[in-house]
Amino acid sequence: MSRIRIVLLTAVAAVALMSPAAIADETASSAPNHLRVDYDQSTVVRLDRAAKTVVVGNPLIADALLVNDKTIYVQGRMFGNTNIIVVDSAGSEVYNTNLTVGAPDLAQVTLYRGTQGQRNLACAPRCERTVTQGDAEMTQTYTNSDNKTDISRKSADLATEKH
Repeated sequence: MSRIRIVLLTAVAAVALMSPAAIADETASSAPNHLRVDYDQSTVVRLDRAAKTVVVGNPLIADALLVNDKTIYVQGRMFGNTNIIVVDSAGSEVYNTNLTVGAPDLAQVTLYRGTQGQRNLACAPRCERTVTQGDAEMTQTYTNSDNKTDISRKSADLATEKH
C-alpha cells in the first residue's frame, strides 16, 4: 500500500474516532471574548441587546451580516485573525470579540505532496477532493470566480441599457 494511502487512512480513522462530546468540549472551552469560525463556514451570534452596526476589522478574513437587531451571521472567508465590533444606535458597544478563521477540526484531511503542494479532502464518510486555501488550484478558482462576476455584471449592464 502506498505511503499516501496509509497516511490518508490513518487520518480518516482519527477523524472517525472523535466523539461529538470531545468536539463540543473543545468549542465550549473557548474564551467568551473569542470566536472561532471554520473557513468557508458560517455561525450565528445572538446579541443580548439591540444593535445597529457591525464592523469587521479585516473583511478579507471574515464577513459579518446583521440579520436583525439581535442576530449576526459570521462567515469565515480566509485563514487568519481579526475582530468584530457591534454598536447600537447611540454608538455604544454591544459586542466586541476577536475572531479566528481556521481549518475545520472535523472530517478534513490535508495531503502534502512535495513540490506539488497540498491537496485537501473533505471526509464524511468518504473522502472527496476540495479546493481550499493553500491549494495550487485556489488562485485559478478565484480568477474564474472574478471572471464570472465580471461577465454577469456586463450582461446585466447590457440588459438594462436603453436603446
